[in-house]
Amino acid sequence: MIKADLLHAKPFTLSLSSGFFGFFAHAGFIKALEEKNLKPKLIVGSSAGALTAACYASGLTANDMSKEFTQIKKTDFWDVGLGFGLVRGEKLEKLFDRFMSPDFSKLSTPLQISAFDLFALKTKTLNSGSVAKAARASCAVPGLFHPVRIDKRTYLDGGVADKMGLSSVDRSDFVLCHSLGSTNGFESKRVNRKNFKNLMQLELKNISRSGPDHLHVGPEIINQVHVQTKAWLESPV
Repeated sequence: MIKADLLHAKPFTLSLSSGFFGFFAHAGFIKALEEKNLKPKLIVGSSAGALTAACYASGLTANDMSKEFTQIKKTDFWDVGLGFGLVRGEKLEKLFDRFMSPDFSKLSTPLQISAFDLFALKTKTLNSGSVAKAARASCAVPGLFHPVRIDKRTYLDGGVADKMGLSSVDRSDFVLCHSLGSTNGFESKRVNRKNFKNLMQLELKNISRSGPDHLHVGPEIINQVHVQTKAWLESPV
């Protein structure tokens, strides 16, 4: 049995990890899933994974995401301002509004976004209200983006304490994780398989890196991850 057959055999939760500007990689991963007609029952994510998960849950296909993501320019989200971080993030939220459903209740697939509650010092799952604001909160990389206020709480990047966005997922769920390599000291280690009864995890190596000044490599990353994920799905369990 190959991995794609196993994923067809039972409903699964899709977990997309944090990873600096890793939304290109996640789009390539989802493209391979779509080609195998693999659709999750629930999507969860942190940071770049939350961004991609929110787009996917909003009904965008991998091709839609690839088209939108590769058109993003630094000026589309780079609103520098005074605060606890370099970038305010208001333009980022407006950018997300272009891609995402306005509210969690409007999503085509259930979605859970992880963000770090700055004052409670623990992960909070966001699953109601504005999808774009929740995604922005989960993408608020410490020191780069300003923290985000939602319902009188203050949030930072979901990858601070929950790299895979799995904090509120039932441990009995069958989970497929796409894990991006850590790029900063705030990300937690890869998920502990012992915490889940059924978990499949793909963490690709030697993938090109993106960033605010390297968005041009997006198409290359999407292609690299798509090709490798397709091969992984066709490999034996």
